[in-house]
Amino acid sequence: MVTAMAYTGKQFEEDFKKSAVQAEDISIDRLYDNVGGYAGVKNICDFIVYRYPHQYYFELKSHKGNRLPFSEITEHQWSGLLEKAMKNIGCIAGVLIHYSDHDKTVFVDIRKLEEMKQQGEKSIAVDYALANGVPLDGRKKRVTWEYYLGATWFLKLVKYAKAGGVTGGKS
Repeated sequence: MVTAMAYTGKQFEEDFKKSAVQAEDISIDRLYDNVGGYAGVKNICDFIVYRYPHQYYFELKSHKGNRLPFSEITEHQWSGLLEKAMKNIGCIAGVLIHYSDHDKTVFVDIRKLEEMKQQGEKSIAVDYALANGVPLDGRKKRVTWEYYLGATWFLKLVKYAKAGGVTGGKS
């Protein structure tokens, strides 16, 4: 009996990076991650992407099940992403979640997650994320993914941020 390999967080990050490198008009930086925050290394996210005129901060999470618990996002990541989003004009920060049981990937702004947390929520369901975030389309290979990180997706992110009044900073 052959079982499908789990789609790990590291594979998700690798697939995202490979897809981003192929995209036009973006600059992507992968922040060093030593798995566990040892030796004083603590990053607020996995990737920083620039596409004129916006800077994006992406924390990637691959999760089995219907709900991503907020506890999967460290307090350092949460507060760092929130600070970037709230204090800097043109910054969009949040979590890019791959729900592996559903083969769905969606970006949710950290301010939307903070609003949920303030309302007492402890996790984000796949259906809620899809209805209140920006899905990232892709093509599944056997285990890995190729994501469509073109201009259209980034424009959707900007429209999403503006529609929710979450473009960052003071105007």
